[in-house]
Amino acid sequence: MKNVSAEQQRYLSLNLQIILPFLAFLTKICSFPIDNGLIDSELIKECASNNTVDVLLLLDGSGSVGDDTFRMQLQFAALLARRLNISSDGTHLALIQFAELPQLEITLNQYNCESQLEWAIQRIRYLGGATNTGQALNFALENGFQNARGGPVPKVVVVVTDGQSQDEVEEAAQRLHDAQVMVYAIGVTNLVNVRQLHQITGDALRVHTVEAFDQLDKSLADSITWHMCRTDFRPGTPDIICEPDKIGVRATTKKQFEGNVFVQDNFHRAECRAGPEHFPDPNVIGITVPFTNCNVRRYRSLNPRGIFVETTVVFMFHPVFMTKVDQMVKIQCFYMEAEKQVNVPMEVSQITTQFYQKVYQMPRCEYTLRKDHQNGPVVQYAVLGQSVFHRWECVEELNGDQFGMLVHSCFVDNGFGDRVDILDAHGCGLDAVLLHTPDYDSTLRLATKEYHVFKYADRPVLQFQCQITLCLKLDGGCLGITPPKCAETVPRHIVAEQYIRRRKSKKQRKARTVHAWNSVGGEAEEVRATTMDVFTRPIIIVENDQQFANKHNANSKLAFNSNATPALYSTLFFAEARLDGGFLLLASISIINLTLATMTAFCWWKMHRRRATWTRRRSGGEKYDK
Repeated sequence: MKNVSAEQQRYLSLNLQIILPFLAFLTKICSFPIDNGLIDSELIKECASNNTVDVLLLLDGSGSVGDDTFRMQLQFAALLARRLNISSDGTHLALIQFAELPQLEITLNQYNCESQLEWAIQRIRYLGGATNTGQALNFALENGFQNARGGPVPKVVVVVTDGQSQDEVEEAAQRLHDAQVMVYAIGVTNLVNVRQLHQITGDALRVHTVEAFDQLDKSLADSITWHMCRTDFRPGTPDIICEPDKIGVRATTKKQFEGNVFVQDNFHRAECRAGPEHFPDPNVIGITVPFTNCNVRRYRSLNPRGIFVETTVVFMFHPVFMTKVDQMVKIQCFYMEAEKQVNVPMEVSQITTQFYQKVYQMPRCEYTLRKDHQNGPVVQYAVLGQSVFHRWECVEELNGDQFGMLVHSCFVDNGFGDRVDILDAHGCGLDAVLLHTPDYDSTLRLATKEYHVFKYADRPVLQFQCQITLCLKLDGGCLGITPPKCAETVPRHIVAEQYIRRRKSKKQRKARTVHAWNSVGGEAEEVRATTMDVFTRPIIIVENDQQFANKHNANSKLAFNSNATPALYSTLFFAEARLDGGFLLLASISIINLTLATMTAFCWWKMHRRRATWTRRRSGGEKYDK
């Protein structure tokens, strides 16, 4: 500092007086945890210490697990216990081992010290036997929460299993959900039934899967603990109930509830209102109504395609009057087409109105021709006059029963542009010789009809195409749509002359709609949003059994039968070649035509330009310089 002047020293001192406090302030700010979506042990510890939960852990002790891997489940239980605030005033943890019969190993308030709880966990002995998860869920509800604190303390079940339950789980899981128990499921190994895991939890976000028991580790325990202690199901925050046949909401309160929960504009209807007498726990309130009651609204959506079901529920805290502390919750259940994920978004508005939404997948539909009976093998070759069954089927995921179907607008095509309609836009048969009106089963998602194989003259190939319109069964949505009400189908030549029409364009076919009877307004409406095209595989028709046998021998042995005529093999060969390469041939022809058209247009443009240039030069008196 010898060469530094006094003025420079004062300047440096002043800067240090400003910079050092700023650095101290910056250090203090940076020491705060930043919520960037990542979690660490400190954040989890803080979250668990500030929130109390009654946790019931269900461990799979069936024969498929084995003693060693069961020990890994016990280690995971100990990991989970270390992350929870185990104490008399904090989190309580109970443990059930289930196999053929469930067994309560540790009750909720048995241990209020973490070390004692871990010691008790390690002393549990492996049972062995069948896997009855549904029975374990019922046992958990009836016996596991006997000492639960209730009120503002959430009840949580965590299920660990390695396979498929040998009994039904859906009804038992629904009982837990109705009792306001939040359920998590952990599936171990690739043999686990993921559909059952979703039935157990009722929410895909609470389903976890790992490939082996050694992956029941710290990170999984951290994830479940973090989600558990931050659950939205806490005092003052409503929790959505959006299920296949009903809609509702529930919440917990810090004080005993003395008012009413009711569907908006339906306070005076007893089935649309719930008061203190309906709540076993006066701190846990809510209401659930079927889609068919209390003016629950249903309407269609084209973008995204699906159906909304919605209602608005009012939490009125005073027994008689509405006040400023009341809340209104608007709930929407959305049934969407397949390949859409289930989600529950929520938005809060001026008077705490909240919007909930749940997405359901629409069924997958197919159209096949079956041999001998409706469940027979799919037909590829058939003999003229042979009995074959048409089969239309829509399959819902998770064995749901939400949708019905109408098969309509069917026609048969010979592959050369000639088509004949066989079912009209209402799903009724047009010609008894070709096909009667299909028979529908009680689910309205399966339709079948027997017919005798026919063919076009000189055309050995047939393909059938139909449209399937889906309707929602809820609130009578399929009434008047399916099954169709049709007059007796008669041979078409008795009614009018039959014409073979050329195939319509793709745009025209997609424009076809079904005029269905609206059960609410009594008027016809167009159903476009849930209509899809379905096709059978092309089938090759032969005229007698000998040709049919020859065809099969030619296919299986890659050699021609000497009894078969060359004309038949030629016809079948070219028919199959057309089926295999038809699209490629059409594409090639289209490309060639497009190329020729482009070249013609270019030549015309070039000649027109030269002619214009020559005319302009002549009129201007310019000399043409060769």
